[in-house]
Amino acid sequence: MAVPIYQRSGSTEGDETFYVPAFAVKMAGGHLAGQVIHDVMQITYQDSVDSLDSFELTINNWDAGTRLCKYIGKGARDADEMLFAPGQELQLYMGYQQPGAGRSLKHLTYMMKGQITTMEPDFPNSGGPTLRVRGLNILHRFQKKQYTYIWENKHDSDIARELGQQAAGAKPGLGIEVRVNENALSKEAIEPVVFMNNMYEIQFLRERAQRHGYTLYLNEEKNGGEIKPYLYFGPSNRDTITTYKLEWGKSLLDFHPTLNLAKQVSQVTVRGWQRQTQEIIKATVTWGDEGTSINLDLKKFFPVQALEGRSATIERPPIDSQAQANALARDMLLRHLKEMLTASGSTVGLPALRAGRTIEITGLGKRFNGTYFVTSTTHTIGGDGYRTTFQARREQE
Repeated sequence: MAVPIYQRSGSTEGDETFYVPAFAVKMAGGHLAGQVIHDVMQITYQDSVDSLDSFELTINNWDAGTRLCKYIGKGARDADEMLFAPGQELQLYMGYQQPGAGRSLKHLTYMMKGQITTMEPDFPNSGGPTLRVRGLNILHRFQKKQYTYIWENKHDSDIARELGQQAAGAKPGLGIEVRVNENALSKEAIEPVVFMNNMYEIQFLRERAQRHGYTLYLNEEKNGGEIKPYLYFGPSNRDTITTYKLEWGKSLLDFHPTLNLAKQVSQVTVRGWQRQTQEIIKATVTWGDEGTSINLDLKKFFPVQALEGRSATIERPPIDSQAQANALARDMLLRHLKEMLTASGSTVGLPALRAGRTIEITGLGKRFNGTYFVTSTTHTIGGDGYRTTFQARREQE
């Protein structure tokens, strides 16, 4: 585990340093005041490879002594009512620290920089009023203008990188670095024409990623004293280092795998025609061919007839080259295979366990052990401590 619940320190017997679940919230002007932090009843962070990161704070909005509201409603001061107003930006940290560590961020992990988008007070029939504050990663601000644009003779990864290098203006642009997988780029076919039709840049990139079976998600890294965000555009198996090894009955609290063959195929055929020559172009890729060996070890667990002969044919005129047809057939088959074995699970709070990472699952037998790609996580700190739940898909090579 990356962060211990407690650790021994010193050499004196019985001298132990305990770590407890903790979080910190930084807003304009610095950390939230201690009393405000004490009023936060629960904090939740969510991320996903399919959507922007989000957060939610559940806050006690009732002063039992004065019988007035604290942050919104009757009795709240103007300054306090503006504290969690939509539009405010914050930075969220989660993890473990020693009791009494105060506002130290030494042992906490930076989770996200977000903007409050929703304020939802609750004035119940019984019990004290509460306030829910929700927000999204600051990338949601990039969804400002829709563009119509055309690229010619480009790889999709090159288009993604280009969008990151230029700021939005007359042309579409994100102004945030987009990192691509160079190995995957070398296997992509050049697209003669790529048309962006009245779309936000993020929406367009997600659509192009799905076409290849890629993922598109935000990541952040420390660069000196600054936190630098970037987008990743590429195959989900980019991480060669497993973030965590989780064993059922030990570090893995619960695990719910789903093995589904209902929509599975063992072969994909793409058929189209070349515009200039009007010739038919056809490509067929079979499970186990180069680049499609994902989860191949599961094949021996199926009856022979389970997937034998099950194929999908895609009619896609026009196709400009054999290489383009080959790449499209491979990507479509991979998209099917990645949904063969999906799972949900939970473990103790692990702030480094995030969407886009890989985990190794053990203790469940050969069919369900293996390397899983994490598609989403939910981190919650509240009255029951710190827990991380996740959704994942098996991508065993």
